[in-house]
Amino acid sequence: MRSNKVLVTRGPADVPGQSPRGVSTPRESGFASGFADLSEAVDAVAAVDSLLSSLAASRAVLMESVREWVADQPDLFDAPEVEADELAGLAPELVERLAAALRVPEGSAVALIEESRALVHEHPRTLAALRGGHITHAHAQTILGYTDGLRRGNRVALETRLLKHARTTTPGELSLVARTERERRLRPGRRTEPQVAAPDRSRRQRVSAYPTGRPMP
Repeated sequence: MRSNKVLVTRGPADVPGQSPRGVSTPRESGFASGFADLSEAVDAVAAVDSLLSSLAASRAVLMESVREWVADQPDLFDAPEVEADELAGLAPELVERLAAALRVPEGSAVALIEESRALVHEHPRTLAALRGGHITHAHAQTILGYTDGLRRGNRVALETRLLKHARTTTPGELSLVARTERERRLRPGRRTEPQVAAPDRSRRQRVSAYPTGRPMP
């Protein structure tokens, strides 16, 4: 008859990942012993992250192709005729089917369609950076958000600056840069004040220096 000591020290025979003495062993992940050092391991994770960015770009291109295909066939999808690069008049069936397939609310599906259209038609450089894995999807969304509504010249200039920063910053840090740069571009130009006589200008400056509005004695 086996002693209790043997029974205690022997691990369960049907529990995977444990040695006969109950000590956990490394899981067979396929990568546990395949790295030379930490740098190589981190580089592998970064490579997969770049692949995810590339896939996000491919999804945007495909999404826009689907939208254009639906827009070209209004009779089939009960949607008004619109230009190929216009977002207005999205077919309800397209929105519903995409939302169901992606398991997102319909509002999120519409936002994704708009994002894809903007990347393809208005921000090809951002799309290229995303496809190349140089920026993440979150970086691309930040660039689109802060350039939206700007005139073409300002939009292109801001996009250029943000793409440069996006390679070395987090999406949150990029957002801070984008906010400052956008406000600077939206700031109205300084108006040239009409020239006034020296005595009047001097008096106005002295008055404005006091909260009460009273001039210095």
